[in-house]
Amino acid sequence: MKKIYAILALALISFWNAVYLTFAAYNLQSQLQNESEVTEFFCDVSDVFSCSNLFLQDFAWMFGIPFSAIAMLVYPIIFILAFIGMSSKNKNYFKAIWIMAIWWMMFNGYIIFHELMIPIICLACLACSIAIATIAILSYRITKDPQI
Repeated sequence: MKKIYAILALALISFWNAVYLTFAAYNLQSQLQNESEVTEFFCDVSDVFSCSNLFLQDFAWMFGIPFSAIAMLVYPIIFILAFIGMSSKNKNYFKAIWIMAIWWMMFNGYIIFHELMIPIICLACLACSIAIATIAILSYRITKDPQI
């Protein structure tokens, strides 16, 4: 049961992280369009460790939205699946979470690859990458556990 609670907590924390990053990315875009002074993100530590520098890159935007906006959809789905799986004691929900987490890790891999090539590292994005990897491991372990 602790694994399920950990998945729920990580999904919730990661969702709010994605909300912050999405809001900040749109705010940064607005400031650049209005040619106003750009405010820094809380995770702007240096030129390399910088969330705002990441959202200045084209690869951080997909179809006109920041990739973090997509995460705002992924994490609530994971939360809901984990909650239903916990309530119904059905491991199939955790298989679905595991598959979603693997796909999201591959998407994150695309972003991380581009970050490393520049190099720019978004610490808040890195936290979400660690969270989704942890969710993948926990959900996989739940599917292999004889009891839920």
